[in-house]
Amino acid sequence: MTEEQLVKALGRSDLSALEALMDRYTPYVSSVIARILRNRPADAEELTADVFLAAWDNRDKLRPGKVKGYLGAIARNRAFNLLRADRESLPLEEDALLLETDGPDRELDKRETARLVNQALARLDKPQRELFVRHYYYGQTMQEAALAMGLNPSTAKTWLRRGRETLKTILEQEGYGHEAAGYLQADG
Repeated sequence: MTEEQLVKALGRSDLSALEALMDRYTPYVSSVIARILRNRPADAEELTADVFLAAWDNRDKLRPGKVKGYLGAIARNRAFNLLRADRESLPLEEDALLLETDGPDRELDKRETARLVNQALARLDKPQRELFVRHYYYGQTMQEAALAMGLNPSTAKTWLRRGRETLKTILEQEGYGHEAAGYLQADG
């Protein structure tokens, strides 16, 4: 069953489509949750079921080509919400241990995000990619980058917006929700 057929069947409240959705995406959803909730298999299993329940409850919002990203975003949000709830109930000494931001998982996330950003940049034309890198990587203002490249500032602004949209789309398709792509806001 294609993803489009799956989404249509879910829209008709077909329970076999929910089973097919779970068969297809449970490994992905479980791995997203397990990376966040290390050494908590019972919580991970429960949250995995919650993700599919949320997908069923919001089946009218599912769109072909975006299901994996939608499920990944729900999985991440639910797992982080559980960690936050637990952290709020811990004594201060234990809470301080949860604030550690460096480690193998963090490094893995950084590498994966870098891979996705490079993948998105590769989709841009060479001049658009150069503008994007000048502005976001080298810190040039939009006007400085446009001047250096001999571009009209309004063209540069459009290219940057399109680059952000491309990057945001790729991140969402890979399961990084709006909060992960939040830094892609338009320049003020």
